[in-house]
Amino acid sequence: MGSIAGGLPRARELLARHWGYPSFRVPQLRVLGPLLAGRNVLTVLPTGAGKSLCYQVPALMGNALTLVVSPLISLMQDQVGALRRRGVAAAYLNSALPREARRAVLEATLAGQVRLLYCAPERLGSLVGALRSAGIRPALLAVDEAHCITEWGNEFRPMYRQLGRWRYLLGDPLTLALTGSATPHTRADILHVLRIPQADVVVTSFDRPNLRFAVERVKDNRTRFARLRELIRGAGGAVVIYAPTRRLVELITRALLRRSVGAAPYHAGLTAGVRRRVLDAFLGDRVAVVVATTAFGMGIDKPDVRRVLHWGPARTLEGYYQEAGRAGRDGSPAGCWVLWRPEDFRFGEHVAAMRRYVEARRCRRRMLLEYFGERLDGCSGCDVCG
Repeated sequence: MGSIAGGLPRARELLARHWGYPSFRVPQLRVLGPLLAGRNVLTVLPTGAGKSLCYQVPALMGNALTLVVSPLISLMQDQVGALRRRGVAAAYLNSALPREARRAVLEATLAGQVRLLYCAPERLGSLVGALRSAGIRPALLAVDEAHCITEWGNEFRPMYRQLGRWRYLLGDPLTLALTGSATPHTRADILHVLRIPQADVVVTSFDRPNLRFAVERVKDNRTRFARLRELIRGAGGAVVIYAPTRRLVELITRALLRRSVGAAPYHAGLTAGVRRRVLDAFLGDRVAVVVATTAFGMGIDKPDVRRVLHWGPARTLEGYYQEAGRAGRDGSPAGCWVLWRPEDFRFGEHVAAMRRYVEARRCRRRMLLEYFGERLDGCSGCDVCG
């Protein structure tokens, strides 16, 4: 059976040794206090507050495995890479790994050679079975981006709704659930699904004084695109643009490239290799603008994003806070804009628009013309626009 040994002095020692920080932030201490005392914790910490250290440091204090359930491949890869560079035995299991690599990670985990293992929720079934067969009980279970239990768990990733069962089969380990934002209803749902009704709930301030929030109404999509370009020009750094559909992500990216703006798309319809290359280019400052659906951003360690721009309103206020929170993680001033028009609030307006374009034999030049007012320079002609 695993456990976490030592109090805050030991945690501070490990923090300084592996991360070079002299002390924890106050919100982190509010989480670590009850966690190191052996109590389950649900915490709501804003983006940039250092949520990952709340389970990474305790992982080094335990005498057994720490298991981290994480929703995104990019998040796992980034954090595992950073941990290994700091001398921490970390690994991950997800669909991006070849079968042989997954088998090697599992064997190393069962042999006690992995201290901190990241796992996608869809991989938990086989992993839990292997751990139980080997008599391994994690010292700590961390559920990162725990709001996905409510936002994604009903349809998109139903395995999130099974986390309480997997936790039970793992022997009810000490559990830490983390998220950047969660309404009271979402917090209650997280506790219910994870079967930790008596957990300590730590909710810190959502205020991030370095961020400027603005909402601007636009007349039409041409005006919106023109304003988007103005905001990109004045950003002075990296920019993330959120759009509601994959097709619109592609359209905006193509329109920006035609205007000599270095942009790249990011959405679930791209292959894992393409998404990885886009992310690496963005983190390495080789691409200044990423146009993405809502899947982009969770756990991405890009501290100098200067602007987050929304092509229309987010689905929920909670979702908007999560997405806008990618800006200004370094503490420097950053801006968040929502560019909207009344038609955005019509149910399915974007979906209906995209369907019309698909029915028009996917003439991308026609799409650009109708959506952004782009010229059809060099159009070779087709059934749609001749």
